[in-house]
Amino acid sequence: MENTEKKYELTGPGIDDAAEAAYSFFAAARVEQKEALRVRLALEEALLRYRDEGTAEGFTLRCRRRFRAPRVELSVPGPSMDPFSDEDRPDSEALTGMMTQMGLAPLWQYKDGTNRVLFTPKRKKRSLMGSLAAALVLAVALGYLCRLLPEAARLVLSDKLVTPVFDTFMGLLTAISGPMIFLSVTWGICCIGDVASFGRIGRRMIAKFILLTVILTVIAGAVVLPFFRVTAGGGRAFDPSELMDMVLDIVPSNFFTPFTEGNPLQIIFVAVLIGIALLLLGEKVSVAATFVEQSNYVVQLIMEAVSSLVPVFVFGSVFRMFLGDEFRLLTRSYKIIPTIVLATAVVMVCSLALVCLRWKVGPVMLLKKTMPTFLIGLSTASSVAAYPTNQDCCERRLGIDEKITRFGIPLGQVIYMPGAAVLFLVAGMCMAEIYDVPITPAWLLTALFICVMLAIAAPPVPGSTLTCYTLLFTQLGMPMEAVAIMTALNVILEFLATASDLFCLQMALTDLGGSLEMLDVDTLRSLNC
Repeated sequence: MENTEKKYELTGPGIDDAAEAAYSFFAAARVEQKEALRVRLALEEALLRYRDEGTAEGFTLRCRRRFRAPRVELSVPGPSMDPFSDEDRPDSEALTGMMTQMGLAPLWQYKDGTNRVLFTPKRKKRSLMGSLAAALVLAVALGYLCRLLPEAARLVLSDKLVTPVFDTFMGLLTAISGPMIFLSVTWGICCIGDVASFGRIGRRMIAKFILLTVILTVIAGAVVLPFFRVTAGGGRAFDPSELMDMVLDIVPSNFFTPFTEGNPLQIIFVAVLIGIALLLLGEKVSVAATFVEQSNYVVQLIMEAVSSLVPVFVFGSVFRMFLGDEFRLLTRSYKIIPTIVLATAVVMVCSLALVCLRWKVGPVMLLKKTMPTFLIGLSTASSVAAYPTNQDCCERRLGIDEKITRFGIPLGQVIYMPGAAVLFLVAGMCMAEIYDVPITPAWLLTALFICVMLAIAAPPVPGSTLTCYTLLFTQLGMPMEAVAIMTALNVILEFLATASDLFCLQMALTDLGGSLEMLDVDTLRSLNC
């Protein structure tokens, strides 16, 4: 399969020839047929819109590979026109930005008098659960075998080989975590499009997502709190000024220390300030907004490349524990899985009860309707993979108006992740107990705030959870060895968190649709839908 570049006339036959060429290119690259067909239809739709505008006579189609990933770039000279935006919808620009960030929409750009549209089909990925489980099993097996070696040999293997690799990977995660969170939040705000795009639905939706995340995390944390040792403050009374200091500490002394110190709350604060400024200034700072957008794509590409090494990191971190005396720490973390399962169940039950009680629908019926989306999230740990099923369930089975689902599903999959917030909170409590960090009221408030912020700010890309652990544990005063333990346990826990996030999102959108009188209650209560 060779890279190609060809010019076509912007006519019916030219559009058909270009679409067929793109489809054949993806077929030769062994892209899944359904995904190749989706890209072909999107390319045809874009070209037809440009033809209807009558602003160009021809276009160029480039079929290329980048890092073994096939991609098709469309170049159409003429005035600026995004073929995937709908001027009749105020949320169109926000929707397109979020869909592009999730990898579900083509990337449009206007440069040097030419409209450029980039199509990159989603690649069929190997089972993440399978590769992580294999890495974990292999690490345990080799670790037990190495326990038979003399202690001196184990120390040499650990200090000269495994530990340097582990420390290098941890340094890479720490270096990329701050920019990733910053760019994700900043570009997420820019994706709103303009202040007016918030509208009646947008403001209530974002407020509801944030409020529900806080409430559900507090309830789940209260349920599992009796399983941990909580002190009154390490021999001193709780000082309310500690809470004030924590709030004031969110504001950094300058724009650089949050990144050098790895302070997640300050990074998010700076990102929100810059994002709002870019949003308010609009076209006046289009170059700066474009820089943020493109930087966000660069960092996410790096993050995806790093995430492909996660199974290797899981193997190294667990194997390292067996070589040293740290394996006892992994055995002491036995309670984290049942407590997170319990906390996740509490979150889902509360979300289910909210809809059942307010809109008079049976819980069994709701569970049957939402089960396909839940199972996809549970088996793939990817909210993006579950997007089509999620949208179909919300609109056809739950009866939510598409004006809510079209904007709310991509937005919710980015910022509404109560399952992830609960995962971070319980993981922090478990690691604090293992490393003898006192769990005080002030510590709990700090942990709760950080976990909610990280769950909202973390982008929906593979590997983002690991970067959140590095920021979380650094802020809560725990060593980086805690990240190694959570990396091993996260093999199971991230799948559960993703599935619960998708379920909670469906319940939140159902309740919001009912509040805005944009919910077909008969469809919601009907088992045949």
